[in-house]
This record gives sequence, structure tokens and C-alpha cells, in this order.
Amino acid sequence: MINLSYNLSPNLKGLIQETENLRSKILLTPLSPGTELRLRWNAMVRRIHWSLLLHENILTKAEIIKLISNASQRKRRFADEEKEVIDYKKGMDYISQQWLVSPKNITSKTIITLNEIACHGRFKAAESSLKQILDYLQTSSEHPVIQAAIVQIVLLDLNGFSHGNRRTSRLASYLFLYKFGYDFRGFLCIDEYFKRDLTSYQEKIQAISGSGNLTLWIEYFAKGVVNQLEKALNDLLTEKYSNDLQKNFFELNDRQKEIMSLLDQPNAVISNKKVQKMFKVSQITASRDLSRLSTLGLLFTHGKGRSVYYTKI
Repeated sequence: MINLSYNLSPNLKGLIQETENLRSKILLTPLSPGTELRLRWNAMVRRIHWSLLLHENILTKAEIIKLISNASQRKRRFADEEKEVIDYKKGMDYISQQWLVSPKNITSKTIITLNEIACHGRFKAAESSLKQILDYLQTSSEHPVIQAAIVQIVLLDLNGFSHGNRRTSRLASYLFLYKFGYDFRGFLCIDEYFKRDLTSYQEKIQAISGSGNLTLWIEYFAKGVVNQLEKALNDLLTEKYSNDLQKNFFELNDRQKEIMSLLDQPNAVISNKKVQKMFKVSQITASRDLSRLSTLGLLFTHGKGRSVYYTKI
């Protein structure tokens, strides 16, 4: 295992303060629900695009949008690069739906599940090593950005999965940020920062083994967070988003709006059968409504198979 020592340098403290300032501005920027939905969707597409570019997946943003927006295609046979897109989104959905501001501790099982969902790998290292890393991080009081930086680099060093180590390490960074409420309204795309200067990203990773200290890596990661939050804030203030989708893509029909209204009640849940009964529609129509609301990021999906139910985000 790599040396987990690092220093809270003046540079790092400054970057953490900048992160807090930008977070406050992002949280306090007024947006209409429709605009926020479209901006969050755009950020999700960018996150998938840039992360998979790091994995040499060459699908365009337009192709990614087509894959994740057309639920009716889900049963067809996918090429490997297409399946990577769908699985990566499932990994991010798992993080946002199960771990956003969660009081639970992240365990070795959490990371293994994340890899299974997004990368279909098999854990081949000693689980005690992974547990040691996670226990260390969660007993500290360090800022979530510092914890996110550390978990990424130590998972890369552990190299514990048969497949998808790098993707899992980056997803684990989001996992730690989301757990502590640092989702930044879903607008952060740190992977873009890594890919745009891939040489620096690789150099920073390789330098860890020689330095025996994580400070430079954590500073680099924190600088990337600040860089991407500045971009996100500018997009919010200018309401800048991709025009790859028609505006009516985000519009809901009357039945879908009523489903959302029904879920305004505390602890309210909805299922396919309930939608069928309430609106006198077929199972297929109910599935399309719920899949659309879930795809747009308006509903959380819980359970599997016949036990699936939905709650409002």
C-alpha cells in the first residue's frame, strides 16, 4: 500500500477554501426547475463522455445521449463501448440514489458493488486491505475533496479488480463527495480536467510511488475540482448547455406530471402496478412513464425485478 502521508499546505488550504466559495455560489444560484434539469442532464452526459474517453471509448456525446435517453433500446444487443456508457451511468445512479448525504459508512462491499455495476470486474485483492483504506478515510475529519482524492489514488495503487480499476477509482471519488453532500447539484465533471491534460494526470499518478507523499496529488485533484466548478458556475450563470436535444425532450405529459405530484408527499413511493391501477394504463405505458422520469433524473429507482419501486429525488 502507498504511503498515506500528506501535508495541509497553504496551497491546498487555499484550494479547499475556493471549493467552499464556489460550492456556495452554485447552491445559491437561482434556476428554474426546467433549466436545472437540463443543466444537470448536460453535466451527466459530459461526465460519462470524459470519463470513458480516459478509457479510450470514442463514442461521441450525441451517441451517448441517444443511448441513455432511449430506454426502448435497452433490450437490444450492445457493442462493448455502448455497454460501457450504460454501465457507467448505472454506477453514477447508484452513487446519487444510494449515497447522496448518506449516514452509512462506505465499506469494502460498497466499492465492490460499484465495480460490479459499472465495470463487471471481480475483486481479487485482500478485502482487508480495502477495508483498512476505507476505515482510515472515514475516521478522519478531512475535507471531502481530500478524502475523494485519497480514495482514488489508493484504489489505483491497490489495483484490486480484474477489470475497471481506473473507472472504479474515479467513481469512488464521486462516491465520497456525494456521501458528504458535495455533489454540487450534480454539475461537477472532474474527469474532463484529467483528460484535457492527460500527461499531467499520468505524471501525478506515477510520481506518488517516488515521492512517498500524497500532497502534490491531493493539490492536483483539488485544483481540478476548483477548475471544473468554475466552469460549472459559468454554465449556470449563462444557462449554457448542449443543444443536442430538443427542448421538448424535457417536457412531461400530464400523467407524468401527476406522478411527480403524487410523490410530493413525505415517504411516498410509486410502482408500475400503482401507475397501471391509478391511470388505467398498460404495463408497457407505465414502464415508459417511470423509465422516462428515472432517465431524466427525477426519480430514484429502488429494488430489482418485480420489487422495483420509485421515489422522488
